[in-house]
Amino acid sequence: MELRLPQYTQFFITINSMVSDMVINKQQKTELEQGILRKEKNLMEIVSKYGSKDMEQQFRDRLVQYSNHRQNKVLLPHIKILDKNQSNKFSVSARQIQFQQEYTIEETKQESLCPFILQLIEQLDTMLSIHTTNGGHLIPTDVQKLSKLRDQINQNLGIQYEQELDNESSVSYRNASDCGRVIQEYQDEKSDQVDTSVQLKCKYYIQIMNQIKQTYAQLKSLFLGSLHTLYLLMQEELSYNNLVNVVKSLIKELTDSEEIYFLIKRNEEWDFYSTEKDSIKQIEKEKQQVFFLNFSHLKPNIIYNFKNNENQTEQLKQVLDLNSQFTELSLIRFINQNKQETFFFFYWNKPCRNKLLRRFINEANEYRFKDEVLCLTNFLIDVILQARVQYFNPVQFADQIFDIVLSFVESSKYILFDEIFRALNPYFKIKKDHVSSENGRQNVHSDNSVRIEMECRNPIALILEEFYLTRQDHQYIYTGILNLKSKYLRHLRLCHEKIAYYKYFLRSSDTILFDFDKNGRLLFLNHYIWETLKSKYNIQFTPDQRTPYYKELFLDKRILKHIDLDVFTMKRKNEYIQTEDFEIFLKVVDQVYKGFVIIFHLQEGSRMTEYIKNLNDEEQHLEDEIKQQIQRSYNKHQTFKFISQLQKSNPSVKNSYISLFIPEEQKSLDNLEQQYETNNSFQSFASKKPRLSIQMLSKTIKAFRQQAAKLRIKSIESALEIEEDDDLDSLHQDGTIDKLEFNIFSYKDNMKTKLVYHIIKKNDWIENYDMNRDVLMKFIKEVERKYNKRKNPFHNFDHGITVMQSCNFLCSLPRAHEYISEIVYFATVISGLCHDISHTGRTNQFEINSKSKLATRYLDKSPLENHHAAVTLKLLKQDKYNILQGLNAEDLAIFRQTLIENILFTDIKQHFGLIKDFEQRVKEGKENQERVFGQVDGDVKLFTGMIVHTSDFSGAAKVFELSKAWSEKVNMEFQAQFDEEGTRKLISTPFMKDLDKQEIMAKNEMGFFKVIVRPLWASLNEFYGKQLQNVIDNVENTIINWEKIYHTYNEQAKQG
Repeated sequence: MELRLPQYTQFFITINSMVSDMVINKQQKTELEQGILRKEKNLMEIVSKYGSKDMEQQFRDRLVQYSNHRQNKVLLPHIKILDKNQSNKFSVSARQIQFQQEYTIEETKQESLCPFILQLIEQLDTMLSIHTTNGGHLIPTDVQKLSKLRDQINQNLGIQYEQELDNESSVSYRNASDCGRVIQEYQDEKSDQVDTSVQLKCKYYIQIMNQIKQTYAQLKSLFLGSLHTLYLLMQEELSYNNLVNVVKSLIKELTDSEEIYFLIKRNEEWDFYSTEKDSIKQIEKEKQQVFFLNFSHLKPNIIYNFKNNENQTEQLKQVLDLNSQFTELSLIRFINQNKQETFFFFYWNKPCRNKLLRRFINEANEYRFKDEVLCLTNFLIDVILQARVQYFNPVQFADQIFDIVLSFVESSKYILFDEIFRALNPYFKIKKDHVSSENGRQNVHSDNSVRIEMECRNPIALILEEFYLTRQDHQYIYTGILNLKSKYLRHLRLCHEKIAYYKYFLRSSDTILFDFDKNGRLLFLNHYIWETLKSKYNIQFTPDQRTPYYKELFLDKRILKHIDLDVFTMKRKNEYIQTEDFEIFLKVVDQVYKGFVIIFHLQEGSRMTEYIKNLNDEEQHLEDEIKQQIQRSYNKHQTFKFISQLQKSNPSVKNSYISLFIPEEQKSLDNLEQQYETNNSFQSFASKKPRLSIQMLSKTIKAFRQQAAKLRIKSIESALEIEEDDDLDSLHQDGTIDKLEFNIFSYKDNMKTKLVYHIIKKNDWIENYDMNRDVLMKFIKEVERKYNKRKNPFHNFDHGITVMQSCNFLCSLPRAHEYISEIVYFATVISGLCHDISHTGRTNQFEINSKSKLATRYLDKSPLENHHAAVTLKLLKQDKYNILQGLNAEDLAIFRQTLIENILFTDIKQHFGLIKDFEQRVKEGKENQERVFGQVDGDVKLFTGMIVHTSDFSGAAKVFELSKAWSEKVNMEFQAQFDEEGTRKLISTPFMKDLDKQEIMAKNEMGFFKVIVRPLWASLNEFYGKQLQNVIDNVENTIINWEKIYHTYNEQAKQG
């Protein structure tokens, strides 16, 4: 059950007001908050039914009843590492919040004070900070009086006034080091006041507490700083550079590291990546030997730290080409989540810039939070590698970034603990104890020793000997540490709550939330800002801004007139300000103003989604086909939006292989002037002489085939070389025929027709459909002849068999049997065999531009695909080739319709629409818990069309050696087409130029595999329950290998 935004918000408003009215206590409020985050069924039903303003009293009554039935214990967040099998491809050992019953937190003396006095202190702090930061309306005399009142209350209570640098601070700073400096300066100014309040002669204890408090303040700023990383995700463009910037920002905020490097073992080869050069390259054998000679002794999962002047770092510089200016690096060796051996390096350029953050890496061994570091390294590796093999919206990583940040925030308890040890060590006899006491509380063991514990995943304690609580200075230190510890644990709980709240809005695609602190500084943004919204309200936001002020973001008076921080400060209850386009929600906790939230809603998207949902929920008032048409129209709109974003962030797409896949409707939306200029810019190539003739191609293919007969692929252990005297029965023993590892190049030419015959015979279609075996062999032979008559390098009988075999494999999986009948299965496999029969070796656009017979016959509408379907049906009409004579009329009609639709789906212009419709249908089936296909007449064709279209790229799904061979073949056809375009003075296809150059072809293939091939197979892999993961791994490995080829030739070109 999912709650709507108003219900979710009303829940938090109600429980806060219940605490203010003393209907429930803070402990019950915490239980309710955690219950809604865990989505407890009974609580979700209460909120769903009563969570509205007009049912407020009933809502309150129900919540009280629910709370009274809960155990009266505090629930604290706990971190649990996800098992890899429970996460998807992008879930890189991330951490999720799991709430468990744990330790109850002992209230400090300050917490037990009268709530009214504490609220008064906080109100005074807030008023003064807003006045200082935002130029309030208080006159100087009032400021002096308020400051004096606040200081007098603090002094009388024995509390040192401290300005805490958290997300509600009025102090602005640029980085953590500034944070420490500001805190130190402020505390120096206040040191005399503290000394007066405790009336002690010695000041060493003040220095101790100032040192601890400085670290305390810096650690609290860690959460706020990490939120800045998420700003970088809030960009509409699907840009790889976005992800690189996010990675750099994240490692900077969490570890202060300028760069990272990693060595990773893939397919028995070592690849090296650095954020400094942002490239993956293969390490030479000689350098590998040098590296392992010096570092093979390192134990796994242990972090090692090296200074620049050490001997081992000199070896690293030579092997990895490191920047010699670094001062320090840390190295960890581990097996990553993909079972690959990895060496990961954190790298620091500047000495002592922020040593506190470096301690998160370098002290992980001692305090046993290496899992958090490994979680970060796995995430960084996966983001970098995934960004190189596919295009995606970076926001999908925001959830994982939150989990990483939360794990580091939790681990900051160890850093605070270590700082306490460092501060006390020069003055006291102190030792660390990694074994917790029996009751998990701070215990005084004797009159001259105390034990201070930190409750965490790996409990640890400090034992101070010759420490007397009867002494005022010792008591001051002890009480101060306990107070800071308690406050810090509250801060951690607040971080957990905030992240859970933010995650809720991250999942909303039609809502934009701006969360501001009480000083009007932006804390969180859940989505990129739509262009229409930016224009309408003149919103000025750039991702590199750090905690911008609300007046810097919003310049429109329609928004600003509703925001008055002086008025907000005096509010005692949560309030809503609602307009037609946005809502403003005031955050008030315990009658203290904490900030405000502005929420915008995407009208068009939310209305369309709700409209479609309502249509699906109605009775039979609307025909299913009409509903499907509405959904398809919406999908087409979303598809065009995706393509527009892709072209905007990657301008080179328009002149790449991917351009062939863009629908004509999308092209008509592009700027006509730019299109005219693009076309004219390539006219100069028309006069060039062709470099590659058909005769030359034939010789190349012949030589390639001779070489292919000797080809052996290590990754395919079962690839067979069929001997000439092998008969048909031997094919039954060939395991690769029933797997995607199938390799057509390993078969002799005279065995290929037998392969087709074998697939048909193995499925019992010869017997089931009463086929004449002689007719079947003649049909197969004629298909072979029509495929090979033009001697196409790629679109030939080999390609037809490969696609047929892939269709047969995908249709044979149990998941497919749920939706397709035997006759549809048969028609789909034959569709795969004949989908490119009698291919011209040219693209549809060439046929249209050249005004060929096919283009004229089919009115420029998918001329090649219509031709392939027509040739197949014409063959099957002839008695000597008609393998369908045994079908009844009903099955014959189904076969004919399925074959035509499947072949037409192989038009690459259908690609983006097909994949969007398929994914939408799968999503609806999951959400409604119904059959994915078969609900509407004819929707099975979407499934079989997806199978045939994806199988059309089955050559690309092989291991790299085979995939590269298929790529070289299709690029031969592209080169020949480009030359013919020049000879015939047709519009040239720009991406087909210079494909004989490895770097040009490599760059084309990288984009093609990322945008076209991988998304296709990934969609089917999701549908088939990850049964095609080997294909995804192959495709990703192919992209990385093309990238390495591209960089290798590029570097050679620069050097030459």
